[in-house]
Amino acid sequence: MNVDQVHQVAVNSLRFVELGSFVVKRACDELIVHRGLQKKASDLAPEVLEIMIKTGAVREEQRQAAAAMLGSHAETLQLTKWAVEELYKARTTNKVAGDLGTPVDDPEKRGQGDYDSLTDPFIGRQTSQKKASDHAILKVLDNPRT
Repeated sequence: MNVDQVHQVAVNSLRFVELGSFVVKRACDELIVHRGLQKKASDLAPEVLEIMIKTGAVREEQRQAAAAMLGSHAETLQLTKWAVEELYKARTTNKVAGDLGTPVDDPEKRGQGDYDSLTDPFIGRQTSQKKASDHAILKVLDNPRT
């Protein structure tokens, strides 16, 4: 081997090492980004799980299965897909008695004035009818000249 060939081998070796170093740096940067995103997702998962249980999207006996699903990106997307499908079904199906949004009071009794919150057996019941406290508050709005 002459000097030019040795020089060429050295230059090619340095280029190979430089390219290898670049590839390893790029892979490490991607790994850092990936781990950061995984950490954010894993920190948020318990809060999401509690909200899902609190709102009834997930039943208590399904807690472990939902927690496992929230640990994987693909499974989280699958869980989200199912939740969106259920929301869509709930919004597009015909409402029946007992659905969310139906009034608590009997529609025939509404506005008849026979409701008395002072004698109602259920303390603090939510109702669309006027309670005794409402009458007291509304009295302030009455015209004092009449």
